[in-house]
Amino acid sequence: MFEDYFPKVIKEALEGLTKIPTYGERTSSRFVYNFLKLQKEEREKILSNLISLSEEIKTCSECGLISDMDPCRICSDPKRSKKFICVVEESQDAYAIERLERYTGVYHVLGGRIAPLEGISPQDLNIDKLIERVETYNVREVIIATNPNLEGEATANYLIKLLKRRFNRLKVSRISHGLQFGSLIELADDLSLEKSIEKRTIFP
Repeated sequence: MFEDYFPKVIKEALEGLTKIPTYGERTSSRFVYNFLKLQKEEREKILSNLISLSEEIKTCSECGLISDMDPCRICSDPKRSKKFICVVEESQDAYAIERLERYTGVYHVLGGRIAPLEGISPQDLNIDKLIERVETYNVREVIIATNPNLEGEATANYLIKLLKRRFNRLKVSRISHGLQFGSLIELADDLSLEKSIEKRTIFP
């Protein structure tokens, strides 16, 4: 039987990797076998870094950003204006925008997007904390920077209606479609991302 010949340690590694979102059997298998092609010293260094990542990484209690400190470096920076909040789905989206070195406000990480088919509703996202921050800091503008796809648009529309209903004087904007529909913010080139923020749509 196949099970009699297949190394147990590889089987367990593959099973563990498939628990990572978007990592199916093929992706996990490709990762494991390419990882094993590396020199032992390189493998050990990667494993050491992953252990450090697991032990030292934190989630900012203010904005939800994955960071190495709490509050994160952005929320802790007195030069960043808390009057402007850019709402993103995941931490990697915020860091993609940070790479431009143009935005001087703070972020808010939802921790996902509304996806009914996957059982993800607004109640599963970090929305209550966003409302709290808007109230606490008397925010001037909330920039919705969810991904330009069906789930991202549904999430953006929900947030726009919610925020406009709760805060009459709050400016709510949506990044423009300089980004191709169906793309991901974290994978966008800098120019397209910069233009999408600069030409954002303001909702009355």
